[in-house]
Amino acid sequence: MSESAYSLAAYLEGNSEKGTTDEVFEKESERVLRIEVDGGVWIKPGAAIAYRGDLRFERLATLQGGIPPGRMATRELVPLARAVGKGRLYCAHRGYHLRILRLAGETVHFAANELLAFEESLDYSIYLVEHKVGLVSGGLFAVRLSGSGMLAFAVHGDPLTLRVSAQEPLLSDPHATLAWSAGLSPNLQSDLSWRSLFKHGGGEPFQMRFEGEGYVVVQPSEEPGLWEGRFHPIKKLVSTLGGALGL
Repeated sequence: MSESAYSLAAYLEGNSEKGTTDEVFEKESERVLRIEVDGGVWIKPGAAIAYRGDLRFERLATLQGGIPPGRMATRELVPLARAVGKGRLYCAHRGYHLRILRLAGETVHFAANELLAFEESLDYSIYLVEHKVGLVSGGLFAVRLSGSGMLAFAVHGDPLTLRVSAQEPLLSDPHATLAWSAGLSPNLQSDLSWRSLFKHGGGEPFQMRFEGEGYVVVQPSEEPGLWEGRFHPIKKLVSTLGGALGL
């Protein structure tokens, strides 16, 4: 059965923006995040889809985690930008559903590609998981967040939380891995049998291995690897920084 047509007035009314709230982060819809900016907020580069008010945008210029800063290729890959000023900002990521969390002194690690925004009240650090292997396999950036404040992330499908214990380590697809607890330190390991299951043997040969006590959150749809695409800047980064990293 085809969907009934809307009048223009009904369509505009049904999709109009909501009023303000007391929260900095709020869902405008299941797939659009509304942020009331008053000072500054960290966002995923490319996530902003619209804004009103007096806002300007800055790209984070350096990386932590042992990657040499100050290079253009590196700067283009840094997974954070900042919206500064006062206004209302709308963000989204590929039409994915949104989740908003409030940290109250906890620490959590997120795959940077899924992290949409977080308040400046949260402490953060960016690192590249197993950076020498990570660069070759596509560059898996992660963000450690701690303190008190709100954050928003994008999910494709219904996430699954898996417990990790000293007796039962967990291995996961890097591009399906969403977040993990502070007590875990993931390592990337190569597994050719794992690769053979995907893309006729030409897919991602690496797994994330989690050992210790904590949890890992995975989603049922993996993000495309950063290595895909002929002209992705990660290739330029490998070429530029190869000597410095000893690759």
